[in-house]
Amino acid sequence: MTAIPSLPVRGRDDHLAVLDRALAAARSGHGSVTVIEGGPGMGKTRLLQAASARATELSFRIGRGMADPSQRVVELAPLLEALFDHDPPLLDRTALTGVHAAPEQRFWLLQEIQTLLAETALTAPILIVLDDLQWADSGTGAALRFLPPRLASAPIAWLLTLRPGQGSAAIQSAIASLVDAGATVLDLKPLDSDAVAAVGADVLAAEPDARLLKLLETINGNPFLLVDLVRGLESEGIVSVAAGRATLTDDRLPSRASDGMRMRLTRLSEAAERVATAAASLGRRFTVADLSALSEVSVPDLVAPIRILMDADILVDSDDRLAFVHDLVRDAVRASVPIAVTRALDRRGADVLLGRGALPVEVATQLAASAAFGDDVAIATLADAAEALGTTDPAAAAELAERALALMSDQHALRGPLVARRAVSLFAAGMGDKAKQYADTVLRQAMPAEQQAQVRMSIASMFALSPDVRVENARQALALPRLSEDLRARLMATELHNLVVGGRTAEAAGKVASVQNAARASGSREATFAADLAIAGLDYQHLHFTESLSRLDAALERGTGEDVRDRLAHYYRGWLLAALDRFEEASAVAEDGVQAARRNRQNWAVYIFESWNGLVQLQAGRLPAAVAALEGRLSVGEATTVGGLIDAANLSALARLRIHRADEWGARDVVRMCERMLASTAPGVRAQVAWGLAAHAMAHGQAGQAHAWLGRLEDSGGRSPFPLFPHDIANDPELVRIGLAVGDHDLVARALSTAEEREKLNPNVNSIAACVQHLRGLAHRSTADLAAAVPLMRAAKRPLALASILEDLGRFLIEDGATAEGVEPLDEALEIAVTIGANRDAVRIRGRLRKLGIRRRILPAVEPKHGWEALTPTEYEVALLVADGRTNREISHELTMSPHTVNTHLRHIFDKVDVRSRVELARLAERRGIETK
Repeated sequence: MTAIPSLPVRGRDDHLAVLDRALAAARSGHGSVTVIEGGPGMGKTRLLQAASARATELSFRIGRGMADPSQRVVELAPLLEALFDHDPPLLDRTALTGVHAAPEQRFWLLQEIQTLLAETALTAPILIVLDDLQWADSGTGAALRFLPPRLASAPIAWLLTLRPGQGSAAIQSAIASLVDAGATVLDLKPLDSDAVAAVGADVLAAEPDARLLKLLETINGNPFLLVDLVRGLESEGIVSVAAGRATLTDDRLPSRASDGMRMRLTRLSEAAERVATAAASLGRRFTVADLSALSEVSVPDLVAPIRILMDADILVDSDDRLAFVHDLVRDAVRASVPIAVTRALDRRGADVLLGRGALPVEVATQLAASAAFGDDVAIATLADAAEALGTTDPAAAAELAERALALMSDQHALRGPLVARRAVSLFAAGMGDKAKQYADTVLRQAMPAEQQAQVRMSIASMFALSPDVRVENARQALALPRLSEDLRARLMATELHNLVVGGRTAEAAGKVASVQNAARASGSREATFAADLAIAGLDYQHLHFTESLSRLDAALERGTGEDVRDRLAHYYRGWLLAALDRFEEASAVAEDGVQAARRNRQNWAVYIFESWNGLVQLQAGRLPAAVAALEGRLSVGEATTVGGLIDAANLSALARLRIHRADEWGARDVVRMCERMLASTAPGVRAQVAWGLAAHAMAHGQAGQAHAWLGRLEDSGGRSPFPLFPHDIANDPELVRIGLAVGDHDLVARALSTAEEREKLNPNVNSIAACVQHLRGLAHRSTADLAAAVPLMRAAKRPLALASILEDLGRFLIEDGATAEGVEPLDEALEIAVTIGANRDAVRIRGRLRKLGIRRRILPAVEPKHGWEALTPTEYEVALLVADGRTNREISHELTMSPHTVNTHLRHIFDKVDVRSRVELARLAERRGIETK
């Protein structure tokens, strides 16, 4: 960041007051985010400098970073500069546990940064300043979505600036997310007349007269241009000062304002002009050594031209570097030189940066814009940069690969790998139509069949993509000639797997035999494992739970070298254990999966196992734990960019959780996400989100709307897409209730038939048998069947499902005139609902009792919402550890949960006990006399 000018900030008193409040909040232990928006020259950086100066007076630890347009694809560049690149640095880089260059490592790097910031904030409040984020990379956008919310309880003030409406989609989305979460936005408007006069007086040390003020107002309130104009007037003697009054001595503008940058440079020495032109090709900030190399002027000989440029307000000191005084000045210098010269200098500048050890991604943007056809160094560097960005910023990787391809002939050795990288990156970036067209044309022309099939295989294995997209890529690969047996077998298994998770079970069933034959013929352990995994999933869909579990266990015993499929096998195994009422084992699978994923730093695996644990907790009636595991995984804005079954299943479960917990505000957000995900073409994905929408409609008494959501999923053969994949038997009674409410007897009959088939295939499973009795009781209005279901579901230890049976039993008994007999099951259902926190259910059951004139005052309708008593046991444990000074990472290790879940618990704790920071929580615990751990 450039040196702080001596001029005071004018016309921004309200903005400075907001920044003062942010710093005061940090000193009190509260986090905050302030976003400053304004056009070029409107004073964003100057406000940051003022805030930094004030924070220094208050003994803040400060980190400052600035995005550079020449480094738009450099991962986390402004953030890492703010944290590590100052003297002294805000954080100690050596405290990071290892390298973070592998595909999953950004997540873990951010986790470590979160921990280091939290620990540093225990010693002093922190100010983190990130300037000009319109030029930041997508990784910085991800960091802004990740870090400020998770550090909201720490004394950290974030100040972010950018130009309005500019920046990558990732940056814009991150800023919008922060604003939605409560960030303050400061919009810098042009200075008013009083502020313009004050600035003039500050520069000239005298009050401008009316004629001078009229000239200054022609700048339209742009602070940078205003100061530049006044200094020009002063340096050229166009203004005189006498008796504290500044007046114009001539009607002309200063040459720096009228001549343009080309004439301004010409008036300087030849060496200064040469140095300024070279500097403009090194970025916003640069070292003297780099400037010497590019300008071919020795460091001693640079002293005089640098001094001239600083006196001319073109260059300025910036920590241990030089910088242009403003982006407007650098842009003007570049515009003063012919484009061909600028491109040539940019290309040489890239060589200078590479020569002193810059990474390919650090010069990629500059090379992409300046390299000419046949530039092998540029091609190789862009290829390396595209590969490095493939997992962290696939959109940028695709763009760089495209540029590298444009620089080479069709016979170039890197053409095939670059075509592959671009194809994969386009799919990974969610550019479906463009990716498909590219893969079907360029990829096909550029690579031999075996390599093309391998690329298609990698696309077909991207579990974040829609299953239908993955199936299409597997089929395109299988259509290629002369593939090896091993690759063909793995492609066939991958196609089968994607058909299964996409909900296309009939089509999948028709391919099982051929997939098994191909796996056997290949002799490949990986192909056999992939086939068994897919077939086990199909067994689950066909309700053969025990058979599916046996198949998975046998496959896991044989093993595979493909870690992703091994993880998925354990994940599916958890589904089966839960379906068989083996909840403790299912929870153990989830916990073991989270721990293993954390050890191996696999974010995707943490996600699937922790979210699966949320589904297990829901079925087991542990609703607060389920909420902690599932909420915050997706945002409304992301719902259209994800197409995976796991995301859809999580949303469906979260919708039901919000309903049971009577969290209407949260339920509305989930409904919006479900509506957006309905655009998926995969039946399994659409079925999950449609069920979430149907459940929400039923909770509001809209049976017709619920039925309409389900009706959109019926295929041309009239087959229902249920049961869901994965499914929860607690859904089945609601499905029957929808059918009964709208008179759809076929839906009722199909639901009951499916439940009876499931019981036949999986005998002696209490929940499965209870579900059959429950559905029969609903369908035939039989209290005997409902009564028979109660002990079975009680033994299954599924409290939500048990409460549902008891409520239906009590309702039917009362409607049949057996009021006294009906009250007892309603009482038990109410007690269950209150105990597990199913608030909406409790209110509904209490309403049934009130109609009978019965008021149950012993049991509150809902648990306490506020105060220490409102904390769940897990939240209480987290609160004690936080009050004891533990970081989120330390808590996650001690309580065997991910930092995401710790953060969710912490957010709930703050809401319930009405504090805003960890410091306040510790003080509250101390006042209550609670012993920390």
